[in-house]
Amino acid sequence: MFRFGPADAPRILEHLLALDADDRLLRFSHGIRDEGIAAYVATLDFARDHVHGLGTAQGDIVALAHVAVRDGEVDFGLSVTATHRQRGLGRALFNHVIALARLHGAGRIVCHSVSPAVLHMAAASGFRRPGGSHTAPLTLDLRAESHAGDDAHPCPAPSAVSLAAA
Repeated sequence: MFRFGPADAPRILEHLLALDADDRLLRFSHGIRDEGIAAYVATLDFARDHVHGLGTAQGDIVALAHVAVRDGEVDFGLSVTATHRQRGLGRALFNHVIALARLHGAGRIVCHSVSPAVLHMAAASGFRRPGGSHTAPLTLDLRAESHAGDDAHPCPAPSAVSLAAA
């Protein structure tokens, strides 16, 4: 897992621009054109947020997570290139998001994704829709989890994923 900085913005832009229209919808929860992605990358605050990912030996980003911590709440976005899916990279990033939230003392993680893969991981990790509303974003209440005592399941550390076969 690598934490990206401002010098990595061109590679991040390249990764996100390579997403097709369907993947952009799943990543950003709405259709977004190249100009919108460029504006998004230009506003990344690498000092405040966590932009992590995985890459190939050639330096291509194949999996990316943007984690924003605001007022005790974490919001995130994930993307994995089509050619690198089904290898556990998304799960590694997802687990990393949860570990970062705990590390930063966040009380809650919010998942706005419409990606079936992310929604599946969220549900399996205990995320729920507040009040049972099917339109509400999935959330994981870490405060309740920390009060659960022995019933709480700690999040595993981000797993090392080999891209040697990439």
